Amino acid sequence: MGMGNFLLVPEADFNLLGRDLMVELGIGLEVRQGELGIKIFKLTLEDEQEVNPEVWYTPETVGRLDIPPFTVTLKDPDKPIRLRQYPMSLEGRRGLKPEVERLVSQGLLESCMSPFNTPILPVKKPNGTYRLVHDLREINKRTVSRFPVVANPYTLLSKLGPENMWYSVIDLKDAFWACPLDESCRDYFAFEWEDPDTGRKQQLRWTVLPQGFTESPNLFGQALEQILQDFVPASGLTLIQYVDDLLIAGQTEEQVRKESIKLLNFLGLKGLKVSKSKLQFTEEKVKYLGHYIEKGEKMIDPERVQGILSLPTPGSKKQVRQLLGLLGYCRLWIENYSSKVKFLYAKLTASNRVIWEPKDEEQLQDAETGCMLCKDMLSNMFQNPEAADVAEAKEAPATRQDMRRVLPLIPETEPYKKKGLKQKSAAVGGTVKTPPPVAQRCIASSLRLL
Repeated sequence: MGMGNFLLVPEADFNLLGRDLMVELGIGLEVRQGELGIKIFKLTLEDEQEVNPEVWYTPETVGRLDIPPFTVTLKDPDKPIRLRQYPMSLEGRRGLKPEVERLVSQGLLESCMSPFNTPILPVKKPNGTYRLVHDLREINKRTVSRFPVVANPYTLLSKLGPENMWYSVIDLKDAFWACPLDESCRDYFAFEWEDPDTGRKQQLRWTVLPQGFTESPNLFGQALEQILQDFVPASGLTLIQYVDDLLIAGQTEEQVRKESIKLLNFLGLKGLKVSKSKLQFTEEKVKYLGHYIEKGEKMIDPERVQGILSLPTPGSKKQVRQLLGLLGYCRLWIENYSSKVKFLYAKLTASNRVIWEPKDEEQLQDAETGCMLCKDMLSNMFQNPEAADVAEAKEAPATRQDMRRVLPLIPETEPYKKKGLKQKSAAVGGTVKTPPPVAQRCIASSLRLL
Protein backbone atom coordinates (compact mmCIF):
# COMPACT_ATOMS: atom_id res chain seq x y z
CA MET A 1 0.00 0.00 0.00
CA GLY A 2 1.35 3.40 -0.90
CA MET A 3 1.43 6.54 1.20
CA GLY A 4 -2.08 7.88 1.72
CA ASN A 5 -3.80 4.62 0.77
CA PHE A 6 -5.77 2.39 3.12
CA LEU A 7 -8.01 -0.67 3.02
CA LEU A 8 -11.61 -0.28 4.17
CA VAL A 9 -13.17 -3.38 5.74
CA PRO A 10 -16.85 -2.60 6.50
CA GLU A 11 -17.20 -5.72 8.68
CA ALA A 12 -14.48 -4.53 11.09
CA ASP A 13 -15.78 -2.78 14.20
CA PHE A 14 -12.53 -0.92 14.86
CA ASN A 15 -9.40 0.18 13.01
CA LEU A 16 -6.85 -2.57 12.41
CA LEU A 17 -3.90 -0.60 11.04
CA GLY A 18 -2.63 2.85 11.82
CA ARG A 19 -4.60 3.03 15.06
CA ASP A 20 -1.75 4.49 17.12
CA LEU A 21 -1.22 7.26 14.57
CA MET A 22 -4.91 8.09 14.45
CA VAL A 23 -5.13 8.18 18.23
CA GLU A 24 -2.12 10.49 18.32
CA LEU A 25 -3.78 12.73 15.74
CA GLY A 26 -7.07 12.54 17.62
CA ILE A 27 -9.12 11.18 14.71
CA GLY A 28 -11.14 8.09 13.95
CA LEU A 29 -12.83 6.62 10.89
CA GLU A 30 -16.58 6.00 10.75
CA VAL A 31 -18.53 4.23 8.01
CA ARG A 32 -22.19 5.13 7.73
CA GLN A 33 -24.39 3.92 4.89
CA GLY A 34 -21.35 3.08 2.82
CA GLU A 35 -19.74 6.52 3.22
CA LEU A 36 -16.47 7.15 5.01
CA GLY A 37 -16.29 9.93 7.57
CA ILE A 38 -13.76 11.25 10.07
CA LYS A 39 -14.55 11.86 13.73
CA ILE A 40 -12.36 14.15 15.81
CA PHE A 41 -11.55 12.84 19.30
CA LYS A 42 -10.33 14.93 22.23
CA LEU A 43 -8.73 11.83 23.77
CA THR A 44 -5.01 12.22 23.06
CA LEU A 45 -2.34 9.54 23.09
CA GLU A 46 -1.09 10.89 26.42
CA ASP A 47 -4.60 10.66 27.86
CA GLU A 48 -5.08 7.12 26.62
CA GLN A 49 -1.81 6.02 28.16
CA GLU A 50 -3.30 6.94 31.55
CA VAL A 51 -6.39 4.80 30.92
CA ASN A 52 -6.53 1.08 31.64
CA PRO A 53 -7.00 -0.48 28.16
CA GLU A 54 -9.28 -3.13 29.68
CA VAL A 55 -12.08 -0.57 29.84
CA TRP A 56 -12.37 -0.18 26.06
CA TYR A 57 -14.92 -2.29 24.22
CA THR A 58 -13.84 -4.61 21.42
CA PRO A 59 -15.94 -7.32 19.73
CA GLU A 60 -13.81 -9.95 21.49
CA THR A 61 -14.49 -8.67 25.00
CA VAL A 62 -17.55 -8.39 27.19
CA GLY A 63 -18.17 -6.65 30.49
CA ARG A 64 -18.68 -8.71 33.64
CA LEU A 65 -19.91 -7.31 36.95
CA ASP A 66 -19.07 -9.24 40.11
CA ILE A 67 -22.59 -9.07 41.55
CA PRO A 68 -25.21 -11.65 42.59
CA PRO A 69 -27.28 -12.92 39.63
CA PHE A 70 -30.62 -11.23 39.08
CA THR A 71 -33.85 -13.19 39.35
CA VAL A 72 -37.02 -12.59 37.34
CA THR A 73 -40.57 -13.35 38.47
CA LEU A 74 -43.36 -14.06 35.99
CA LYS A 75 -47.09 -14.19 36.56
CA ASP A 76 -48.32 -17.75 36.01
CA PRO A 77 -44.85 -19.20 35.38
CA ASP A 78 -46.41 -22.67 34.99
CA LYS A 79 -48.07 -21.49 31.76
CA PRO A 80 -45.13 -21.12 29.35
CA ILE A 81 -45.14 -18.49 26.64
CA ARG A 82 -44.65 -20.41 23.39
CA LEU A 83 -44.40 -18.25 20.28
CA ARG A 84 -43.12 -19.54 16.96
CA GLN A 85 -40.12 -17.94 15.35
CA TYR A 86 -41.00 -15.33 12.73
CA PRO A 87 -40.10 -16.28 9.14
CA MET A 88 -36.52 -15.14 8.58
CA SER A 89 -34.79 -14.77 5.23
CA LEU A 90 -31.63 -16.69 4.44
CA GLU A 91 -29.81 -13.36 4.22
CA GLY A 92 -30.98 -12.45 7.71
CA ARG A 93 -29.89 -15.78 9.20
CA ARG A 94 -26.50 -15.56 7.51
CA GLY A 95 -26.12 -12.02 8.78
CA LEU A 96 -26.96 -13.08 12.33
CA LYS A 97 -24.76 -16.18 12.39
CA PRO A 98 -21.46 -14.39 13.26
CA GLU A 99 -23.24 -12.48 16.03
CA VAL A 100 -24.88 -15.58 17.47
CA GLU A 101 -21.58 -17.46 17.40
CA ARG A 102 -19.85 -14.53 19.13
CA LEU A 103 -22.48 -14.37 21.88
CA VAL A 104 -22.26 -18.12 22.44
CA SER A 105 -18.45 -18.08 22.57
CA GLN A 106 -18.53 -15.28 25.14
CA GLY A 107 -21.00 -17.13 27.32
CA LEU A 108 -23.84 -14.65 26.85
CA LEU A 109 -25.96 -17.32 25.14
CA GLU A 110 -26.14 -21.04 25.93
CA SER A 111 -27.97 -24.06 24.52
CA CYS A 112 -31.14 -25.17 26.28
CA MET A 113 -34.41 -27.10 26.03
CA SER A 114 -36.96 -24.65 27.37
CA PRO A 115 -40.78 -24.74 27.47
CA PHE A 116 -40.67 -21.01 26.72
CA ASN A 117 -39.92 -19.58 23.28
CA THR A 118 -40.11 -16.05 21.87
CA PRO A 119 -39.01 -14.86 18.41
CA ILE A 120 -35.92 -12.95 17.31
CA LEU A 121 -35.38 -10.46 14.50
CA PRO A 122 -32.31 -9.64 12.36
CA VAL A 123 -31.77 -5.87 12.23
CA LYS A 124 -29.27 -4.62 9.67
CA LYS A 125 -26.86 -1.93 10.87
CA PRO A 126 -25.61 0.96 8.71
CA ASN A 127 -22.23 -0.80 8.34
CA GLY A 128 -23.87 -3.90 6.86
CA THR A 129 -23.60 -6.18 9.90
CA TYR A 130 -26.63 -7.49 11.79
CA ARG A 131 -27.87 -7.02 15.33
CA LEU A 132 -29.91 -9.67 17.12
CA VAL A 133 -33.17 -8.24 18.49
CA HIS A 134 -35.20 -10.45 20.81
CA ASP A 135 -38.94 -9.74 20.83
CA LEU A 136 -39.71 -10.00 24.55
CA ARG A 137 -43.02 -8.17 24.57
CA GLU A 138 -45.02 -11.15 25.83
CA ILE A 139 -42.44 -11.84 28.54
CA ASN A 140 -42.57 -8.18 29.55
CA LYS A 141 -46.36 -8.35 29.92
CA ARG A 142 -46.09 -11.26 32.35
CA THR A 143 -43.16 -9.88 34.35
CA VAL A 144 -43.75 -8.88 37.96
CA SER A 145 -41.83 -5.61 37.84
CA ARG A 146 -39.96 -4.11 40.75
CA PHE A 147 -40.67 -0.52 41.67
CA PRO A 148 -38.72 1.62 39.16
CA VAL A 149 -36.10 3.84 40.75
CA VAL A 150 -34.58 5.18 37.52
CA ALA A 151 -33.90 8.89 38.00
CA ASN A 152 -35.93 11.50 36.16
CA PRO A 153 -33.83 13.11 33.39
CA TYR A 154 -35.37 16.49 34.22
CA THR A 155 -34.17 16.20 37.83
CA LEU A 156 -30.71 15.05 36.76
CA LEU A 157 -30.18 17.90 34.29
CA SER A 158 -31.24 20.43 36.91
CA LYS A 159 -28.04 19.57 38.81
CA LEU A 160 -25.97 21.29 36.11
CA GLY A 161 -25.41 24.96 36.82
CA PRO A 162 -23.71 27.84 35.01
CA GLU A 163 -20.44 27.07 36.78
CA ASN A 164 -20.15 23.82 34.79
CA MET A 165 -18.21 24.72 31.64
CA TRP A 166 -16.53 21.41 30.68
CA TYR A 167 -18.03 17.97 30.28
CA SER A 168 -17.32 14.33 29.53
CA VAL A 169 -19.99 11.80 28.54
CA ILE A 170 -19.25 8.10 28.94
CA ASP A 171 -21.41 5.52 27.18
CA LEU A 172 -21.22 2.01 28.62
CA LYS A 173 -21.24 -0.60 25.88
CA ASP A 174 -23.69 -3.52 26.17
CA ALA A 175 -24.05 -2.69 29.84
CA PHE A 176 -27.00 -5.01 30.53
CA TRP A 177 -24.94 -7.99 29.38
CA ALA A 178 -22.51 -7.34 32.24
CA CYS A 179 -25.22 -8.42 34.71
CA PRO A 180 -25.58 -12.19 35.33
CA LEU A 181 -29.03 -13.79 35.17
CA ASP A 182 -29.93 -16.47 37.69
CA GLU A 183 -30.09 -19.94 36.14
CA SER A 184 -33.56 -20.53 37.60
CA CYS A 185 -35.13 -17.97 35.24
CA ARG A 186 -32.99 -18.25 32.11
CA ASP A 187 -35.56 -20.48 30.39
CA TYR A 188 -37.92 -17.49 30.19
CA PHE A 189 -35.56 -15.92 27.64
CA ALA A 190 -35.18 -18.78 25.16
CA PHE A 191 -35.46 -18.52 21.39
CA GLU A 192 -35.09 -20.79 18.37
CA TRP A 193 -32.02 -20.53 16.15
CA GLU A 194 -31.54 -22.25 12.78
CA ASP A 195 -28.03 -22.40 11.35
CA PRO A 196 -28.18 -21.07 7.75
CA ASP A 197 -25.46 -23.44 6.55
CA THR A 198 -26.28 -26.74 8.29
CA GLY A 199 -30.02 -26.22 8.80
CA ARG A 200 -29.66 -27.41 12.41
CA LYS A 201 -32.25 -25.98 14.79
CA GLN A 202 -31.71 -25.48 18.50
CA GLN A 203 -32.86 -23.34 21.38
CA LEU A 204 -30.59 -20.75 22.95
CA ARG A 205 -31.16 -18.69 26.08
CA TRP A 206 -29.59 -15.65 27.68
CA THR A 207 -27.29 -16.00 30.68
CA VAL A 208 -27.30 -12.24 31.28
CA LEU A 209 -29.90 -9.45 31.38
CA PRO A 210 -31.31 -9.32 27.84
CA GLN A 211 -31.69 -6.12 25.88
CA GLY A 212 -35.36 -5.38 25.34
CA PHE A 213 -36.40 -6.82 28.70
CA THR A 214 -38.55 -4.38 30.65
CA GLU A 215 -36.59 -4.82 33.90
CA SER A 216 -33.08 -4.51 32.45
CA PRO A 217 -32.71 -0.69 32.69
CA ASN A 218 -34.00 -0.59 36.25
CA LEU A 219 -31.91 -3.53 37.47
CA PHE A 220 -28.70 -2.38 35.81
CA GLY A 221 -29.25 1.22 36.91
CA GLN A 222 -29.55 0.16 40.54
CA ALA A 223 -26.50 -2.08 40.27
CA LEU A 224 -24.38 0.70 38.77
CA GLU A 225 -25.62 3.19 41.35
CA GLN A 226 -24.41 0.88 44.12
CA ILE A 227 -21.04 0.47 42.40
CA LEU A 228 -20.63 4.23 41.99
CA GLN A 229 -21.01 4.68 45.75
CA ASP A 230 -17.32 3.76 45.88
CA PHE A 231 -16.42 6.52 43.41
CA VAL A 232 -16.13 9.93 45.05
CA PRO A 233 -15.79 12.83 42.57
CA ALA A 234 -13.25 15.51 43.38
CA SER A 235 -14.48 18.72 44.96
CA GLY A 236 -16.28 20.99 42.51
CA LEU A 237 -17.15 18.23 40.04
CA THR A 238 -20.56 16.69 39.36
CA LEU A 239 -21.21 13.08 38.36
CA ILE A 240 -24.60 12.21 36.83
CA GLN A 241 -25.80 8.69 36.05
CA TYR A 242 -28.83 7.77 33.95
CA VAL A 243 -28.96 3.97 33.52
CA ASP A 244 -25.78 3.34 31.45
CA ASP A 245 -24.96 6.94 30.46
CA LEU A 246 -22.57 8.92 32.66
CA LEU A 247 -21.69 12.61 32.63
CA ILE A 248 -18.93 14.46 34.47
CA ALA A 249 -19.14 18.25 34.70
CA GLY A 250 -16.71 20.78 36.13
CA GLN A 251 -15.36 24.30 35.90
CA THR A 252 -12.03 23.70 34.18
CA GLU A 253 -10.80 21.50 31.36
CA GLU A 254 -8.02 19.97 33.44
CA GLN A 255 -10.37 19.08 36.30
CA VAL A 256 -12.75 17.27 34.01
CA ARG A 257 -9.92 15.56 32.11
CA LYS A 258 -8.40 14.10 35.27
CA GLU A 259 -11.74 13.05 36.70
CA SER A 260 -12.78 11.42 33.42
CA ILE A 261 -9.62 9.31 33.34
CA LYS A 262 -10.16 8.41 36.99
CA LEU A 263 -13.74 7.29 36.26
CA LEU A 264 -12.73 5.30 33.17
CA ASN A 265 -10.16 3.38 35.21
CA PHE A 266 -12.72 2.80 37.96
CA LEU A 267 -15.26 1.40 35.49
CA GLY A 268 -12.67 -0.86 33.90
CA LEU A 269 -11.66 -2.18 37.32
CA LYS A 270 -15.29 -3.03 38.06
CA GLY A 271 -15.63 -5.01 34.83
CA LEU A 272 -17.52 -2.59 32.58
CA LYS A 273 -16.75 -1.66 28.97
CA VAL A 274 -16.84 1.79 27.39
CA SER A 275 -17.49 2.63 23.75
CA LYS A 276 -14.52 4.74 22.67
CA SER A 277 -16.28 5.85 19.48
CA LYS A 278 -19.12 7.37 21.52
CA LEU A 279 -16.92 8.88 24.22
CA GLN A 280 -17.24 12.65 24.53
CA PHE A 281 -14.03 13.46 26.36
CA THR A 282 -13.50 16.85 27.98
CA GLU A 283 -15.70 18.90 25.67
CA GLU A 284 -17.26 22.34 26.01
CA LYS A 285 -20.41 21.10 24.28
CA VAL A 286 -21.83 17.59 24.63
CA LYS A 287 -25.00 15.69 23.86
CA TYR A 288 -26.57 13.97 26.85
CA LEU A 289 -30.07 12.57 27.46
CA GLY A 290 -31.45 14.14 24.31
CA HIS A 291 -30.05 17.60 25.11
CA TYR A 292 -27.10 19.67 24.00
CA ILE A 293 -25.26 21.08 27.00
CA GLU A 294 -22.90 24.03 26.63
CA LYS A 295 -21.61 26.55 29.19
CA GLY A 296 -24.19 25.50 31.73
CA GLU A 297 -27.06 25.94 29.28
CA LYS A 298 -29.27 23.12 28.05
CA MET A 299 -30.74 23.01 24.55
CA ILE A 300 -33.12 20.37 23.30
CA ASP A 301 -32.11 18.00 20.50
CA PRO A 302 -34.20 18.56 17.33
CA GLU A 303 -34.56 14.79 16.97
CA ARG A 304 -36.35 14.70 20.32
CA VAL A 305 -38.85 17.29 19.13
CA GLN A 306 -39.35 15.45 15.85
CA GLY A 307 -40.15 12.31 17.82
CA ILE A 308 -42.96 14.09 19.64
CA LEU A 309 -44.41 15.69 16.55
CA SER A 310 -44.36 12.44 14.58
CA LEU A 311 -46.37 10.48 17.15
CA PRO A 312 -49.85 9.43 16.01
CA THR A 313 -52.96 10.53 17.85
CA PRO A 314 -53.03 8.48 21.09
CA GLY A 315 -55.56 5.67 20.92
CA SER A 316 -54.48 3.67 23.96
CA LYS A 317 -53.07 4.25 27.43
CA LYS A 318 -49.75 2.87 26.23
CA GLN A 319 -49.55 5.58 23.55
CA VAL A 320 -50.53 8.22 26.11
CA ARG A 321 -47.68 7.08 28.37
CA GLN A 322 -45.31 7.17 25.39
CA LEU A 323 -46.33 10.75 24.64
CA LEU A 324 -45.92 11.75 28.29
CA GLY A 325 -42.48 10.17 28.38
CA LEU A 326 -41.28 12.19 25.40
CA LEU A 327 -42.86 15.38 26.69
CA GLY A 328 -41.19 14.82 30.05
CA TYR A 329 -37.79 15.08 28.39
CA CYS A 330 -38.82 18.51 27.11
CA ARG A 331 -40.48 19.89 30.23
CA LEU A 332 -37.79 22.55 30.62
CA TRP A 333 -39.09 24.07 27.39
CA ILE A 334 -42.80 23.78 28.12
CA GLU A 335 -44.27 26.64 30.07
CA ASN A 336 -46.60 25.46 32.87
CA TYR A 337 -45.78 21.88 32.00
CA SER A 338 -47.81 20.24 34.77
CA SER A 339 -51.02 22.02 33.89
CA LYS A 340 -50.56 21.48 30.15
CA VAL A 341 -50.25 17.69 30.44
CA LYS A 342 -52.84 17.26 33.19
CA PHE A 343 -55.45 16.12 30.67
CA LEU A 344 -53.12 13.30 29.56
CA TYR A 345 -52.71 12.01 33.11
CA ALA A 346 -56.50 12.08 33.47
CA LYS A 347 -56.77 9.65 30.57
CA LEU A 348 -54.42 7.24 32.33
CA THR A 349 -56.52 7.21 35.50
CA ALA A 350 -59.84 6.77 33.68
CA SER A 351 -61.26 3.27 33.97
CA ASN A 352 -62.48 3.10 30.39
CA ARG A 353 -60.47 3.03 27.18
CA VAL A 354 -58.86 6.16 25.78
CA ILE A 355 -61.24 8.33 23.78
CA TRP A 356 -59.53 11.19 21.93
CA GLU A 357 -61.88 14.13 21.60
CA PRO A 358 -61.51 17.39 19.63
CA LYS A 359 -60.79 19.31 22.83
CA ASP A 360 -57.89 16.94 23.54
CA GLU A 361 -56.41 17.63 20.12
CA GLU A 362 -56.77 21.36 20.76
CA GLN A 363 -54.81 21.07 23.99
CA LEU A 364 -52.12 18.99 22.34
CA GLN A 365 -51.92 21.43 19.47
CA ASP A 366 -51.69 24.36 21.82
CA ALA A 367 -49.52 26.91 20.05
CA GLU A 368 -47.55 27.85 23.12
CA THR A 369 -46.76 24.25 24.05
CA GLY A 370 -45.80 23.29 20.51
CA CYS A 371 -43.57 26.28 20.05
CA MET A 372 -42.00 26.22 23.50
CA LEU A 373 -40.62 22.81 22.58
CA CYS A 374 -38.59 24.52 19.88
CA LYS A 375 -38.28 28.07 21.19
CA ASP A 376 -34.47 28.02 21.37
CA MET A 377 -34.08 26.57 17.90
CA LEU A 378 -36.55 28.86 16.26
CA SER A 379 -35.49 32.07 17.98
CA ASN A 380 -31.85 31.39 17.13
CA MET A 381 -32.78 30.77 13.50
CA PHE A 382 -34.54 34.10 13.28
CA GLN A 383 -32.70 36.66 15.40
CA ASN A 384 -33.76 39.85 13.64
CA PRO A 385 -37.33 39.51 12.42
CA GLU A 386 -38.90 42.54 10.80
CA ALA A 387 -41.54 44.08 13.05
CA ALA A 388 -44.22 43.90 10.37
CA ASP A 389 -43.60 40.21 9.77
CA VAL A 390 -43.90 39.41 13.46
CA ALA A 391 -47.01 41.53 13.91
CA GLU A 392 -48.69 39.70 11.05
CA ALA A 393 -47.59 36.30 12.28
CA LYS A 394 -48.88 36.86 15.81
CA GLU A 395 -52.39 36.81 14.42
CA ALA A 396 -52.08 33.10 13.58
CA PRO A 397 -50.46 30.88 16.25
CA ALA A 398 -48.53 27.84 15.10
CA THR A 399 -50.03 24.37 15.38
CA ARG A 400 -48.32 20.98 15.62
CA GLN A 401 -48.91 20.57 11.89
CA ASP A 402 -47.07 23.85 11.31
CA MET A 403 -44.18 22.60 13.41
CA ARG A 404 -43.98 19.38 11.39
CA ARG A 405 -43.64 21.43 8.22
CA VAL A 406 -41.03 23.84 9.57
CA LEU A 407 -38.76 21.27 11.24
CA PRO A 408 -37.09 20.20 7.96
CA LEU A 409 -35.74 23.75 7.70
CA ILE A 410 -33.73 23.29 10.89
CA PRO A 411 -30.04 22.49 10.26
CA GLU A 412 -29.27 18.93 11.33
CA THR A 413 -25.65 19.26 12.37
CA GLU A 414 -25.53 22.59 14.18
CA PRO A 415 -29.13 23.42 15.03
CA TYR A 416 -28.28 26.19 17.42
CA LYS A 417 -25.98 28.27 15.27
CA LYS A 418 -27.46 31.69 14.71
CA LYS A 419 -28.44 31.27 11.09
CA GLY A 420 -31.18 33.43 9.63
CA LEU A 421 -34.23 31.56 8.41
CA LYS A 422 -34.18 33.58 5.19
CA GLN A 423 -30.79 32.19 4.23
CA LYS A 424 -31.77 28.67 5.29
CA SER A 425 -34.99 28.84 3.30
CA ALA A 426 -33.05 29.96 0.25
CA ALA A 427 -30.71 27.01 0.65
CA VAL A 428 -33.54 24.49 0.58
CA GLY A 429 -35.91 26.06 -1.88
CA GLY A 430 -34.60 29.12 -3.67
CA THR A 431 -34.53 32.79 -2.74
CA VAL A 432 -37.36 34.05 -0.59
CA LYS A 433 -37.95 37.61 0.56
CA THR A 434 -39.46 36.70 3.91
CA PRO A 435 -39.79 33.46 5.85
CA PRO A 436 -42.71 31.22 4.84
CA PRO A 437 -45.95 32.14 6.67
CA VAL A 438 -45.88 28.89 8.61
CA ALA A 439 -42.35 29.67 9.81
CA GLN A 440 -43.40 33.21 10.71
CA ARG A 441 -46.17 31.85 12.89
CA CYS A 442 -43.87 29.41 14.65
CA ILE A 443 -41.18 32.01 15.25
CA ALA A 444 -43.56 34.71 16.38
CA SER A 445 -45.23 32.38 18.84
CA SER A 446 -41.82 31.35 20.15
CA LEU A 447 -40.58 34.90 20.57
CA ARG A 448 -43.77 35.84 22.35
CA LEU A 449 -42.99 33.23 25.02
CA LEU A 450 -39.31 34.05 25.58
